[in-house]
Amino acid sequence: MTTQHAWEIQKYLMDREFPFTWLKSWQFALFRTYGIPTISKLLVQTKQLSTCGNAPRRYVDTEVLIQEFTAYAPNSERANSAIARMNYLHDMYRKSGKISNSDLLYTLSLFALEPVRWISRYEWRQLTPMELCAIGTFWKSVGDAMDISYHVLPSNGAGWRDGLQWYQEVLDWSQAYEAECMIPDGANRRTADETTAILLYDVPEFLKDAGLKVVTASMDDRLRKAM
Repeated sequence: MTTQHAWEIQKYLMDREFPFTWLKSWQFALFRTYGIPTISKLLVQTKQLSTCGNAPRRYVDTEVLIQEFTAYAPNSERANSAIARMNYLHDMYRKSGKISNSDLLYTLSLFALEPVRWISRYEWRQLTPMELCAIGTFWKSVGDAMDISYHVLPSNGAGWRDGLQWYQEVLDWSQAYEAECMIPDGANRRTADETTAILLYDVPEFLKDAGLKVVTASMDDRLRKAM
């Protein structure tokens, strides 16, 4: 399966079959990264997504970049410009060692894995192996464009026969990484609080407590404890 074919399949799922659930799963994917202290501490240190002044702008910036390289074809100028911009924003933190390859791979994995989890939990059907292969193929290509190393995955040396194998290996690795690194920390709570406020921005004031309970109920036990 080519990256172009994978993008077309994923775009159909995003736009036609599961638009609401897919969007919410990506919003939650970003939220889930805050359960990893090495990620949340950097956001607190840089005041990105941890202060009421910066969080909304940074959140929208992230959403726009992701929408650009998922809504437009992989060989398009808009998709490549978005990935180039994302790489530029990460570059100085990677060079200084403040962003690890593992944290980048974990974040990448969530944008592949969370839509599948949410569709499995809330939607009318499960995704097919072909669709999972498309998701794996597309997000592996994004990771390649970001120069993320896959050396921690079992088939890194021999290569993957298809996107489905990459998807399964990154799923297993991501779950193991969470088990080791998703632990309670004050920085987790600070970033989570600001992002929750963004998620509930359009909710009427008298319903915000109920909305907060919905957000909390969407967390699994490990993430809830880490927050």
